[in-house]
Amino acid sequence: MITDSELMQKISLGNEESFTIAFDRYYAPLCYYADKFIHDPDESRSLVQQVFVDLWIKRNKLIIHQSFKSYLFKSVQNSALDYLKHKVVETKYLNEAQSEEISYDRDLIEEAELNARINGAIGELPEKCREIFLLCRFEELRYSDIAQRLGISVKTVEMQMGIALKKLREKLSVSQSIKILFHLFSKKNSLLLQGK
Repeated sequence: MITDSELMQKISLGNEESFTIAFDRYYAPLCYYADKFIHDPDESRSLVQQVFVDLWIKRNKLIIHQSFKSYLFKSVQNSALDYLKHKVVETKYLNEAQSEEISYDRDLIEEAELNARINGAIGELPEKCREIFLLCRFEELRYSDIAQRLGISVKTVEMQMGIALKKLREKLSVSQSIKILFHLFSKKNSLLLQGK
């Protein structure tokens, strides 16, 4: 029977038959050894196959200081440990990504629900009151512009906006009311800065 050292020597010279002999001799025990680390038979086989592929690719440059058998088992061990490190990083990344996705989904759901409640409350406002509020909130018009468009006084616009905000506060929670007020206030400041 050909020895391991002879196998390695012939493999380094590109002898395919010797490579096949080495594969047949060590493939099964190496798969068993790899599975002791990663506990996944399919991945274990894939990992051992890659070790043999690398052996063949690097055959001309290999410098082995231990026995051929020890070299193969050490290569499989290193590959298995690298695989496990990668899995740990991958699992951590996936968990973080999933957590961020859940958080993002929760934020979107909360925002959608909040907007639905706000829109529902706006929909219940008296017609004129709702029209003035929407012109202020969505078209970002100043009170004077709303008054001119609707042919009413600025005082009437102020009064209707006061009624709208009061009714919204009654329908919505404090935080939801603050959101509306903040939105209106920020838009108003923006318009003032633009000199509108």
